[in-house]
This record gives sequence, structure tokens and C-alpha cells, in this order.
Amino acid sequence: MKNSFLAALLSLSIIALIGGCSSSNESESSDDGNIVIAAIPKATGGDFWETVEVGARRAAAELDVNLKWEGTVTETDIAEQTKIIENMINLGVDAIALAPLNNQAQRKPVKTAVDNGIPVVVFDSSIDGDSHSSFVATDNRLGGSLGADFIAEQLNSKGRVIVFRYVQGTASTTKRSDGFIETAKAKGLEVVADPYSESGTLEGSKSVIANTFERFIEDGKLAIDGIFAANLTATLGAASALDDLRAGGIKVDLAFVGFDSSKKLVEEVQAGKIDALIVQSPEKMGYLAVKTAHAVANGETVDSLIDTGVQVVTAERLANEPEIRALVGLK
Repeated sequence: MKNSFLAALLSLSIIALIGGCSSSNESESSDDGNIVIAAIPKATGGDFWETVEVGARRAAAELDVNLKWEGTVTETDIAEQTKIIENMINLGVDAIALAPLNNQAQRKPVKTAVDNGIPVVVFDSSIDGDSHSSFVATDNRLGGSLGADFIAEQLNSKGRVIVFRYVQGTASTTKRSDGFIETAKAKGLEVVADPYSESGTLEGSKSVIANTFERFIEDGKLAIDGIFAANLTATLGAASALDDLRAGGIKVDLAFVGFDSSKKLVEEVQAGKIDALIVQSPEKMGYLAVKTAHAVANGETVDSLIDTGVQVVTAERLANEPEIRALVGLK
């Protein structure tokens, strides 16, 4: 009797184990029948990506979509993002919204997803190839050009400027920097340096910026007339490096335009330390990325390019325009 009971118990255990193993290989499906969308940002921390997530989750709630939000810790871990994409393919999600860390490296996994019947919407940064259904993003080249227009106006189209790029291979910031340089040169400005960041961190950006500034210190003054920083970390790094120079007795007198927004950067604009920020709408970007992914998952035709807009934010506009205050999170 005892042996019969043990045999039966063992059989049940084996059945349960087999059932558990087989379920892990099934496609990701919602118990309630809702569409499952994977949203893969460049990173999961920081003001920008947290705001993108707010928009993505708002769209998911409105559309009754099950959202799987998963990204890397930093914006330089290309291999890890590739693993996340592959995992979502294995899970069999209905669509993927991806902010690629590298325009070339992520081309193959995007094609693999599409070949497996999973449509991909790319957002924030472009990607090589044409496998994706749509690109939801800021017109980054225009954003850079607007930064150059602003500085040229401040300097009467005369002076030496530096562009602080982000890490190589990031399409969005490359377009911003290139857009700035092209317009700056056309306006008569001299671009004397355009270094890349050492890493995707604030520390990596600040290190390059500080070292670059050292090359242009002459007779106790930073002999530069304007700077353009191509993303949030570059802008924060430049602001911090300039503070260090002032604290060390170096005279600083230049036009400073950054890209992206945070509470700290808005305060710098209001204090007059930054002249302008080129600001995207990250919440709108996240919202439209998920909304577009939902549409293609349902077989709908979508625009190949969806522009989420860009604004030049100054202290004057913050003081006088409610929509600009709302864009940067001020009441």
C-alpha cells in the first residue's frame, strides 16, 4: 500500500514537472486575451526614460494593452539589450517598441523579430534597415540646427564653439550634433572641437568635457564663445565642468545650449547658467510608441515616420508660456 502511494505521488510530480516545463516554451499570451507589447527603452533610469515610461503606460492603460517594460541599466550595454529583444521574441509578444542603443548592432535582432511575425516600432533613435514598421522620434537633426541658430544669434554669427557629443553609434545624438555643426558652420561659427563621451554616464561625459575645456583656457579665461551639449548627461556634465572652472577662478563667458530636460537643468536655465535647452516630449514619445505598436499588432497601416516635436526652452519662455512650463514639468 505504501509503495503504491509513493508511485502515484511520483507520477503526479512528473506530470506537474512536464506541465511546468512545457508552459515555459509557450508564446507569451495574456490570460484576458489582451495584446502584449514589449517596450524596450535605452535604459530604465533617469528623468528622460522614466518620463517615456509614463507615456508608454498611459497608452497601455487607454488601449487595454499588457505592457512589458524592460531595459538595460545603462545606455551602453548593447549586448544586454540584444538579449532582452531575443527574450521578447522567445516569449512571443504581439509587438515590440524599441529604442535601439546602436543603429547597426540592433538591426539583426529587429529583423529576427519581424521574421518571427512580431512587428517592431522603433522610437527615439533610428536603426539601419527597413524591417521596422515605424519610427517614432524627435527630429534630432532639426533639434541640433535649432541649437546652432540660437547660439549664432547670441554671438552675432561670430565665435568659436564646441559640440559635446554622446557615445559613438547612438543615432539620435549623432544627428543632433551633425545638425548643429552643419548649421553653425553655415551661420559663420567656427566649430573647434566635437569630442565623444567616454561612456554613457555623467562621469564619462564630464571627464571628456573638463579635459576639452583645459585645452582652451588662455590667460585665466575659457576662450570659447559657445557650447552645445547633445543630450542630458552631456549637458549636466558641461554645467558641472563650468561650475568647477568658475570655482577655480577661471572666467567663463559663453552661450550654452543643452539638449533634453531635467529638474536640475531647468533650474540652471532659470538661474541664467544655461541659455537654452532643446527639449523633446518624452512622455508623448512613449505614448505614441506604444500606440503605434498596438496599431501594427492589429494589422493597421501606420506612418513610417512620426515626429514627436521639439522646443527651444529659455528662461523667458519658462516665465511666460504655460505650455513650455508643462513640457518641462513645472506648474
